[in-house]
Amino acid sequence: MIEEVLDRIQKEKMIERKDIVLLGLSGGADSVCLLLVLLELQKRLDFSLQAIHIEHGIRGEESLRDAGFLTRLCREKGISCRIFHVDVPREAAQRGVGIEEAARELRYVCYQKAAEDAWERGESRGEEMPRYIKVALAHHANDNAETLLFHMIRGSGFKGLGGMRRQRELSAHALVIRPLLARSRKEIEQYLNEQGQDFCRDSTNLDMDYSRNKLRHQIIPLMEEINQQAVAHMVRAAGELCEISDYLKGEAEALLPKVCRREKAGCLLLAHLFSEYPSLLQREIVYSLLVQLSKSSKDIRAVHVQSVQNLAKLQVGRQIALPYGVAARRVYEGVLLTSANLNYRKSEEGQGQDKGIYEITPQMLACTENGEAFALDLPSGQIRLRVLKTRGEICKIEKKKYTKWLDYDMIKHSLQIRTRQSGDYLVIDDAGHKKKLKKYLIEEKLPKEQRERLWLVADGSHILWVIGGRISAAYKVRESTKQILEIQMTGGNDYED
Repeated sequence: MIEEVLDRIQKEKMIERKDIVLLGLSGGADSVCLLLVLLELQKRLDFSLQAIHIEHGIRGEESLRDAGFLTRLCREKGISCRIFHVDVPREAAQRGVGIEEAARELRYVCYQKAAEDAWERGESRGEEMPRYIKVALAHHANDNAETLLFHMIRGSGFKGLGGMRRQRELSAHALVIRPLLARSRKEIEQYLNEQGQDFCRDSTNLDMDYSRNKLRHQIIPLMEEINQQAVAHMVRAAGELCEISDYLKGEAEALLPKVCRREKAGCLLLAHLFSEYPSLLQREIVYSLLVQLSKSSKDIRAVHVQSVQNLAKLQVGRQIALPYGVAARRVYEGVLLTSANLNYRKSEEGQGQDKGIYEITPQMLACTENGEAFALDLPSGQIRLRVLKTRGEICKIEKKKYTKWLDYDMIKHSLQIRTRQSGDYLVIDDAGHKKKLKKYLIEEKLPKEQRERLWLVADGSHILWVIGGRISAAYKVRESTKQILEIQMTGGNDYED
């Protein structure tokens, strides 16, 4: 294994002479293996090596015991080990995300912090610094296969299906490297056995509530029953998709100035030029544009790209919400994308009142079905939507003014977050009786100027929720409800904390 990993490192210049390498050391077989491999390679490549361990606050005494094991191991091997203590459950609860997602994000925050500290220490001592601090992670071929499947299930495009990169930039001074990405879990465990090296066993790796564990212990073994080389074939396919992705990225970036015109409000995607290119290249152009406007690629998914692509074929005035406060609106010449929190259009009534209209497609809602939240920034706050499974039981609905539950299975079309329009109505009882929105607002004694600014969740003219007021009886949660759409208005001076 040593020679094969060394060959890969040298070919791709993952580690060079005088580099500073920070090893993400979890204590599992893969990271302990990488520790031994790097210690061996250190004799030949002359780089400095330090370890970072993140204690997630999930497994109690077991987690602290692992931290102690790693501290002793690093002391025996003559390297320093910095331990970060984080509270993943609290972070997940505060942000309304899953434990897996919160743990991953906090790990990378710690890696970046450690790299920045190492950079600052070197600079303060007047040392000659490398281009990057290298953060070495022990992901292997099986991890990459799991990532490919996980992204496929979530609806990622071919970028997600490309799996993990052997190298990627983490920050201005930090580069993530994965020296073991071509090695299998079986090879890693065999190497540790040959070295007589023990490692930690994380009990959460057997918990089937975690998506990756289902892939690892149930799905991939079934695939290997069909073909023993399933993991190797998936990894090879992921590598080829990475190459295709890199090629298309270059083509799209070259075409972007030709099909997109800079406007004061943002960027105008010119429909007559954009439509001349194949659909695959159109999607890559849209993706590149969204990344530029968002200043991030993390939450840009295939569904967002497809929504913008589809918008170019719809009527003028249609508008959709996208991550990071980016909005896309169909205008006469094409699609106008802006990174401002809202696009506005003048009221058709001629009153001079600006009206924002955002469309949330069923595909966007489907992205929240695994518990992740979809967020939409408004000038005075933020709308957060997520789908909750009832598992056959309806727990007590909290009486909160700015958090409401709707029957998700009743929603068949796109939703709109908007201000009021002529013809809007509410369903007020189980018999299906309707009431005009205007009459409801008058009965609630809302001043006229406040009615114009009121945000609504709508399905066409049917108002599902007057935000801060009542919901439609047609969408209320019942005993038969299988999935709940939770909608929450947060921020500003008036909404939920």
